[in-house]
Amino acid sequence: MFAAIEGRNPDDGYALRQVIAKGDGIYHAVMTEPEFTTAVPRLINAGLIGCDLVADRYWHTAAGHDLYTRRMKRRGLFGWIHAIPPALDCLGPPQNGQWVLAPGVFERAVRQWQDRASEIPGTA
Repeated sequence: MFAAIEGRNPDDGYALRQVIAKGDGIYHAVMTEPEFTTAVPRLINAGLIGCDLVADRYWHTAAGHDLYTRRMKRRGLFGWIHAIPPALDCLGPPQNGQWVLAPGVFERAVRQWQDRASEIPGTA
């Protein structure tokens, strides 16, 4: 999920539907709500992402942006598989936390992405 987030602050961060869309593009599958709600607190606890639930924004912190740009240098969009997991492993075991979205938020974001994707040639 870390590779599916962009931006460096709430103003240019991604909305949940954008995280889902980019994740689908990278992984060729829509992440599940449990995958998302497990990853978010781990990435927050590692200091790599920030988020604002009210504004529906997710972004890389300065440390997250540095890790991403340093590890992804000269690797295409799909180079994350060889770059990001080893970098995250170097941070030590993931620190779990509680992350709960309001009921229906994740499903609406998935539906928004699927509706948009159905309008894009070659994605339906």
